[in-house]
Formats: sequence, structure tokens, C-alpha cells
Amino acid sequence: MDLATLLEQDPCPQPRLAAYVQTLSTNARVALLHSAEGLDLTPALRFSEIREAVDTQVDGFSDLGDRSLNTIDDSQVERVSKAQVCGRELLNAGAVACLILAGGQATRLGATVPKGVYEINFGPEGSCLLEILLRRLRSLSSSIPLILLVSSATEAETRGSLVRHEYFGYDPNLIHFCVQGAYPVVNEQGELVLSEPLKLATAPNGNAGFFDALRHTGLITKLKAQGVRYIHVTGVDNPLMPLCDPTLIGHAGVHDLDVVNMVVPAISGKKEGIVGLRHVSRIWQAPLVSPEVDLELPMASPSVLEYSELPPDFVMTGRYANIISHVFSLEYLAQLSVLAERAQAPLVPYHLAHKKATYYDYVKRMEVTSTEPCVYKFESLIFDIFHFCPIEKFGLVISARERVFAPIKNATGEDSIETARMAYHNALTK
Repeated sequence: MDLATLLEQDPCPQPRLAAYVQTLSTNARVALLHSAEGLDLTPALRFSEIREAVDTQVDGFSDLGDRSLNTIDDSQVERVSKAQVCGRELLNAGAVACLILAGGQATRLGATVPKGVYEINFGPEGSCLLEILLRRLRSLSSSIPLILLVSSATEAETRGSLVRHEYFGYDPNLIHFCVQGAYPVVNEQGELVLSEPLKLATAPNGNAGFFDALRHTGLITKLKAQGVRYIHVTGVDNPLMPLCDPTLIGHAGVHDLDVVNMVVPAISGKKEGIVGLRHVSRIWQAPLVSPEVDLELPMASPSVLEYSELPPDFVMTGRYANIISHVFSLEYLAQLSVLAERAQAPLVPYHLAHKKATYYDYVKRMEVTSTEPCVYKFESLIFDIFHFCPIEKFGLVISARERVFAPIKNATGEDSIETARMAYHNALTK
């Protein structure tokens, strides 16, 4: 349903916004409606249901057997070697693609540019995160298809930076851009929020948006036709990330897995997601899908358990932290794509984030900057895509944190540019 249709309903589910729109001139009204063009308003219409959704039950993993590969364990050297051989064969055969989640801005670093092109100056060939990642990927193979998932806020500047820097040596014919979708922002009463007098407030739809972006652009079908069997999906903010790591790819190939997650040993007290099991109901996973559509959800699904979800007695010893490094088989994504077509509704749940905001109050006709959380943003998370994968088709690759994970999230302190720079240069000297 588009915004114009929504506001014309009787009774209108957004009466205060409808009253405001009625006071606008024709041109102003058109401008406001245009700002919502193509936007999925469903989360706003179902806000009460989403907010009242019952939490899922979570557990730690039982033993995954050979589907878990520990690269830190010296006793598994032969298994690691076997995975590496398989991974290199898949890479040489053109059976691997890479997708980098590059839709975020460097706002927490004090800038409004895309995080991927923000200047970090890590030395030669390390001017920005995208340079580091693209050059690393090219050093592995010169023929890996690369998908950059950007947002409306980062697309133009990311494209421009890559053109100016001649794609950091990467073949531009191998690069595909996908634009991440967005959801509306609502206040605590479920009313749509305006960011400006004639502009609806929106927020990116979360990193699970990679799936719909691939599906709607036809890239799942196109990559499969090119012989791609696996795609490595990872974030842009980790300069240590081993993109399309042969061990990771090969582990999927050796065991014919649909989803493989690279993880690191968890640190007690650190606020990070932990891989585990989630007991998912269909109404929680896909609340808008008709009950007549069989989602074929497992009894217990592999997932990432957010720090805030963990029970007080959850033991961190022997647990593993998520670092946003996931391999999906193209066949798995293709099967989900068929299911999504049949369902004609999102296959992933909406998560709510309660945030502070600067917005336009269309009742008081003034801009407001809140000091406390006052709006809700909707997002879907990448591990929600795991939930259709039977545990028998899921695997882990355990890696040393200092070798593969040094994210840039903050301007100073933990997970900052300086801590990542130190880890980056330490890794180069080893």
C-alpha cells in the first residue's frame, strides 16, 4: 500500500498525518508523497503486533561434529588443509562470489560519508576500508564477482570514489551494485515520522536486505547461471576480513553445507552476538506470510543470539562470537527466493530499535531533537536468513580473533580506528 492510498482510507490509520497533508499545497503534497514512493509501509501498519511479538527461546549449540572446523586447533591441521584445497578448487573454477555490506555511513566516526570510503590511512593501499578489501580480494583471484550492497545514502559517493580511484585495481565489469531497501520510521504511538516538512523519515531495512536486493535484481539467477555455487557475505567495517577465504569456502564444499559462519572464541562480558540455536515459530519468523504457505522451518534453527537475549546463567566458555562472515550456497538462496515468491511477503521478522532522533513535528510545525529515544526503526538481520537451514546443513569455521576481526565501529576507545590500525599492522607482520 502506498502513502496516498493509506491516507485516503476511512477511517485513516494515520489521522494526524492525514490532517497535516490536507493543509499542504498541491505541489507540497506531491513532494511528500513522492518521498514515500516505493517504500514498504507494512511495518508501520503492523507496529503494535511487531512490538508485542513474543521472544523466541534460545540455546547454545550441541556438538556439530565435522561440520565445525577449528583452525586454531593443531589437531585439525589435516582437515583445514583439505578444506583449503577444496576452496582453492572452487575459486579457480569461478564458483565463488563475494558480497560486501556497504550501506552504512561513518556517523559514529564523526562523518557523513559512507564508512567504506572514509579515510583511515592505514598506509600504502590502505586509504579506506574498501581499498583494503578490494585489493585483498583481487590478490586471491582476478575473476571473483563482487556485489556491493549500498543504501540510498551511500550509493552515489561509493560509486564516485571507486571511479576516482579506478576501482582500486578491481575489474569494474565484475562489480555489481545493489541498493538496500528501507522501512519507515514511527514514533511511540506508531505514527509515521517526517524527517523534514515534506519528507517521510526512513531507515535502511537491515543487513538481511541483501537477500531481497539479490532477488529483485536477478543476481541469484544470474550468478547461478555463471556457475557460482557459494557467496561470501561480510561487512565493510573489518579490515582484517579474509574475503572468500579458501578454508571457509572449502569447508562448505567438503561437507555440502548451505550456510557456514566464520566465528571467533567469545570473550566473557563483551557485548557481541553468540552463535547458537533459536526455536522459531512461523508467526515470529514471517508474521505476514499466509498460514497456507509451508515455510518448512526446522524445530531448532542455527542463529546468532544477541547479547541482550542471553539468559543470566548462559555460560560463555566454549562459545563463539559472530563477526558477520557468512557463506551461503546459491542453491539455498535460490530455494528461499522461490519460497518468497510463493509467500508474497517478507520471510524475515522485523526487529525494533528504539532511537533518539531529529524529526519534523507536523502537529507543532517545528523541528525537534530528542534527548531520549522516541522513535522506532525496523530492521531485519542477516542471521534471520539462517533460520530456514536445517542444522545438518549448517557449519562453523572457528578462527583466531586477532587474525580475522578488528572492526571499526567507534571514533575512540574499543573497536576504533586506532585499535583496528594496530591489529591490521600486527597481522601484516605475521
